[in-house]
Amino acid sequence: MRKQLVSAGLAVAVVLGTAGTSPADSDPRQGTFIADLTSAGFEVRSGAQRRIDAAYFVDNHVIDSAAGNNAGQAYKALQVPAVPPGSADASERSSGVFRLREDEAVVYVGPTPPAGDYFSFTPFLFERRKDSIEPKGDWMFAALGNPLNNMGIKTEGPSPFASNTMIVFTADAGVFDRIKTQAVAAGFPAETVNRYALPSELLNMGVRPRSDSLLILVRTANVRDAQQNKAFLNDAQYATVLRVTPTSAVTPQPYATIPMAKRAWKSEQDLYPGLAASLDRLKAAILADTPHLKARAYSSKRWWPESRTVLQATKGDPDFHMFVAGEAADTPYRRTTRNGEPMTMPLGKKDMVVVYGVNHAATGLATYSNFSVYSDQVLNPCGSRMYPTRFGCGNPVWSGVTGMANDGFTGSAKKYLPNDPLAKYLYAVKVSRKELASKYAVTVPSPTKKKPAEGIPAKQNVLIGYRAYLNPQTGRGPAYSDVVKDRAIWLRRR
Repeated sequence: MRKQLVSAGLAVAVVLGTAGTSPADSDPRQGTFIADLTSAGFEVRSGAQRRIDAAYFVDNHVIDSAAGNNAGQAYKALQVPAVPPGSADASERSSGVFRLREDEAVVYVGPTPPAGDYFSFTPFLFERRKDSIEPKGDWMFAALGNPLNNMGIKTEGPSPFASNTMIVFTADAGVFDRIKTQAVAAGFPAETVNRYALPSELLNMGVRPRSDSLLILVRTANVRDAQQNKAFLNDAQYATVLRVTPTSAVTPQPYATIPMAKRAWKSEQDLYPGLAASLDRLKAAILADTPHLKARAYSSKRWWPESRTVLQATKGDPDFHMFVAGEAADTPYRRTTRNGEPMTMPLGKKDMVVVYGVNHAATGLATYSNFSVYSDQVLNPCGSRMYPTRFGCGNPVWSGVTGMANDGFTGSAKKYLPNDPLAKYLYAVKVSRKELASKYAVTVPSPTKKKPAEGIPAKQNVLIGYRAYLNPQTGRGPAYSDVVKDRAIWLRRR
């Protein structure tokens, strides 16, 4: 719809999304803020938000990988209007990809996501066309800095959840100061205006076709009220999204690149010295409890390099333009390995995988932790003409088809170690092709022809990906060195 906001006799045209009701209808400060921005020499375009289903975009050939999406947890993208209008193609519009000048800003104003275990706002370098390896552009999906999460965001209420806030994403300090001045004048508390400084020195900013494509992603996890979660995910106007552009030249005041967060605190081994021995006993108990013909042990290691490393890599570096699948600082990302090398496991009808390890939320090293099941198959090889995707080629599909978080697997190790006092800090969950009579089990679905990313073929091997979000002591994901490695056992059953 199209809404007229009027302030001090000035009519400002703002194009709104078609779903939901704009927060400006219930918060008059927003109308004043937009009108005052226009009076202060900015052009303001209004966008929206959209739920992002990675598997859906893979199935519809927008992206070639689900990028290790967290099974069962939803995402939203800020839908930033394109400049010039109409310059974005259909894939960019649907996925939320946009380009931004160094003197522009994206502003989020309105409520944060509903109460749960976690949320964050993170801008990414989505695709780079300058000096690209692939002619159409290199899909990198690298975080531009530390996520703005529920432990760090400034809001108007006592809780970070479902509370009014303002976030200004910009590379220019002068532009931020001008926007904040108008926000305060409109009635928004200065202390609730969050600055997200974009690292322009690491980017090719601009709105030209070969400028970097960006994406601002909203992650949530374990939202407690199902109806509130549904309303949040499906409401395109849950909060106001603005693209703010100066109407005259500004003196550049670029931000220096902000260092990545320091994440090291204390290791789980130091917090609970007996964990390693208890894990070995858990492994032995799993093998003794499960009739099998063969068994194979797997460990885990870091899945992708740090986004900042990739952004700073130059031509010739092994990390140059690498796809890092949305890696960010709020969790370590680990995946299945054997003998230190990335490895997958067969999962036929006679196979079962038991995922086990330390419950990082129970040890206090994370707010919540989980695992997801993926496959490494490549659906869109580079050079393929059958199902070419808009973003990426040759990347493994890495679509999370099932999994479990600590709210589901807490207490699952007690069956195997009834007399071990450290069993409450461990977990063990079965993964199989057929449904098992246990609440500590997940079933891997099969794909369909039209939805290849929503399941894993029976002949296709699987891998496990592990996450541990937000150490309460640091407000960031625990350091890789602080986390005891999650494990898995593959079993060929009798």
